[in-house]
Amino acid sequence: MHRSFLRVNQSIDVDRKLYRDDIRGSSAYARALRKRGILTEEELRLITEGLASIETEIDNGTFEFREEDEDIHMNIERRLHELIGDGAYKLHTGRSRNEQVVLDERLYIMDSVKSLNERLDALFSAIVEKAKLHLATIVPSYTHLRQAQAVSLAHLFLAYYQALRRDRERFVDFEKRLKVLPLGSGAVAGSSIGIDRAFLKKTLGFKSLSRNSIDAVSTRDFMIEFQYICVSIFLTLSRMAEDIIIFSSEEFGFYTLPDELSTTSSLMPQKKNPDSLELIRGKTSRMVGNLVSIITLVKGTPYTYNRDFQEDKEGLFDTAESCSDALELMGEVIAGISISEENINRVLERSRGMLFATDIADYLVGKGLPFRKAHAVVGNLVRHAEENDLDLKDIALDTYKGYSPLIEKDVYDLFDYIHSVNSHDVIGGTALKRVAEEIQRIEEELKH
Repeated sequence: MHRSFLRVNQSIDVDRKLYRDDIRGSSAYARALRKRGILTEEELRLITEGLASIETEIDNGTFEFREEDEDIHMNIERRLHELIGDGAYKLHTGRSRNEQVVLDERLYIMDSVKSLNERLDALFSAIVEKAKLHLATIVPSYTHLRQAQAVSLAHLFLAYYQALRRDRERFVDFEKRLKVLPLGSGAVAGSSIGIDRAFLKKTLGFKSLSRNSIDAVSTRDFMIEFQYICVSIFLTLSRMAEDIIIFSSEEFGFYTLPDELSTTSSLMPQKKNPDSLELIRGKTSRMVGNLVSIITLVKGTPYTYNRDFQEDKEGLFDTAESCSDALELMGEVIAGISISEENINRVLERSRGMLFATDIADYLVGKGLPFRKAHAVVGNLVRHAEENDLDLKDIALDTYKGYSPLIEKDVYDLFDYIHSVNSHDVIGGTALKRVAEEIQRIEEELKH
């Protein structure tokens, strides 16, 4: 083989990460071969003990990976032959690398999903604990990055929970499409030795059997779906990172990041840079690229297996490992940030009552004015306050009445943030009792 082809042909630098999955699949397949009468009990013992020894060698860093053996499957088979002799070559009876690699990838993702769910659960706990601490902390909400209405800070943290909870649910739904056993599909037409696929399914922890051997060895949609869910998680983490970066800036000062999750400038000693969050935000772009890469890879391949699929793993490993790291890091960020109610209150004061504008419009609606007309009245009041450098609550009653005779002295009762927040008293709203109920509901949800 030409040297340049050898370099391109080998994938062991990437797919060696599948060694545990490959050994697990091979051990189960050896037991199925014994059940079929193809291996003797002694051959089964030698194979399973040999595979266990190889796993230990790889764990300890003493295993010799060779480029000329191309991939993880052939490297393990070569070493097994060195350990037990020709009995190693019986292990591949009735089995193709086409099905073997898909099995390994499914097993890898099954383990990754379990790990990512644990990371999500830890992040959920951090979010809920922070929400419980700041139920009564009132902050401006923002639309178009402009102050909108007053909300409980806990309500913002629980928004993050809801987005990530949907991804947790996506993983649960995904498992029925992930845990489909491809082993027994052969290279393309199905096993020719009558292997007991039901036995393999149970042994390897799958939920169902693939129903078409062509589809089983050629599909990569399970990899696409997994990476999509990871990208969805990253999109939420990236938006959370952006919120925290903005709110921890000097201009806001709502949050302070722990020193261990920040860095300083190489030039400016006063800087406390939110690098941990910027890295999450930056890695999100690469995760999107990994997803696009696997989609593009699959779209041009005819059925069934094609060597193009050698390129399906690097992005998978990168996405799974990065998602795990990012979830753990964001959990540390949420648990570690401190909240400055003093700075939040300073920003609320600087809002000059504009966060109550919608409350005034609702007040007028309650007096019988159609909402569109109420909206226009309050818009004129806001303009008056800005032109005269006034807080809305400092506008004289006579001036209020000049804009609408429906306004009475009780309008001044609106200028209370707790009252404003509690006016949003619907399921899903920011009223404090609703947010408290939601925290309680989530805590029960997380127990199951």
